[in-house]
Amino acid sequence: MLGFAGCAEVVTQDVPFIDDADAVEVAFEDVATDVKIVPLISDEPIGACRRMVCYDNEVLMSDNSGEYVYYFVDGKLVSTLHAVGRGPGEYTSVSHFTYSPKKKELWISTVGDPDNILNLTNMTVMKYSVPDMKYKGKMSVEGLISHLSCVDGDKILTVGSPLKISSLTEESVDTCRINLVDSESGETIRRLCDVSYYDYLQSDIMQAPGENMSVNVCVGGYINKIYHIEGNRTQMPFAFTFGVKSIPEKYFDLGQPTAMALTGILQYFMSDEAKDCLEGGFFPIVDGDRYSFWYHKALSSYRDHYFRYENGDIVNYCGFRGKGMNAPVLPKSVAGKGYVAIIEGDPESVFDDTKERSKFSADLENTMKTQYLNNPVLVYYNIK
Repeated sequence: MLGFAGCAEVVTQDVPFIDDADAVEVAFEDVATDVKIVPLISDEPIGACRRMVCYDNEVLMSDNSGEYVYYFVDGKLVSTLHAVGRGPGEYTSVSHFTYSPKKKELWISTVGDPDNILNLTNMTVMKYSVPDMKYKGKMSVEGLISHLSCVDGDKILTVGSPLKISSLTEESVDTCRINLVDSESGETIRRLCDVSYYDYLQSDIMQAPGENMSVNVCVGGYINKIYHIEGNRTQMPFAFTFGVKSIPEKYFDLGQPTAMALTGILQYFMSDEAKDCLEGGFFPIVDGDRYSFWYHKALSSYRDHYFRYENGDIVNYCGFRGKGMNAPVLPKSVAGKGYVAIIEGDPESVFDDTKERSKFSADLENTMKTQYLNNPVLVYYNIK
């Protein structure tokens, strides 16, 4: 195993091969540490979670309708952004969002902004103050955005495509890319790297905020590369491969989001060849010499395998079901150097009727039973 800090190229023999057949099935209680159950307290119903970001005791969450962004402090709903409309400071739908704890600003990319009708190569990012959710203006950001992350509190990492929607042809002249953007002007500070169209499609789970608002990014390929971005530094400290179970490299060579590219990817995932293929690097965490992320079978359960490498020691887990629970406890976001899961629904749907419970699952069930309107519960945890 080699150290990869600062390297641009990696050869296959230098990286670990990851196989889900090697994963050890574990119960959540047996491997989770620093577990904290936090009910989300609100007098109103909270919509199903689409995306979540966590910074210390602050949590922001968008709902599946695309209308709301909720702001919680210590699990209590403090304010809600709901600015649906077509006037100044309004949107028809929230596409992606991020938050700056440093500036106390919420930045969202939107659907339905009239400025985007004639300018389909850029996207509008709207700004709102937190916690009062007052509109503070907007900026035009390069590309059609599929992800936003806050870097250092005053910059934005974007994953975007230069494609004009009106020209789904092979003549598209540029690739999807990761940019570092100025949060005041929207101008690109620098282009960090190009990514495939496949990475662009799932970029929300290939990026993860770290400590001090740094960002960890996984770029897919036969060799998957994890980058750590902090300030003006971009390092690649770790890389890995799924070997023969990798998605074929030709799908990661599709840098342009054309109709042919999308058709090829869809056809591959409908084939028998794809049934055992693995993908991952989801929610990557870089913590000194410890590198961890989640992966899964591309056609199976999402993010249900955990991999960690530290100084030659490898952890490869799957399972994560709490005792008496009907589904595993899997991450929805990164929280510091650990993870946060969101448990939604009523207790009867989450737990079986055997009454077999661990202390964790009993505590979770009791917390869910006290929730007004069956509002969600967060579970913070690390993995030993």
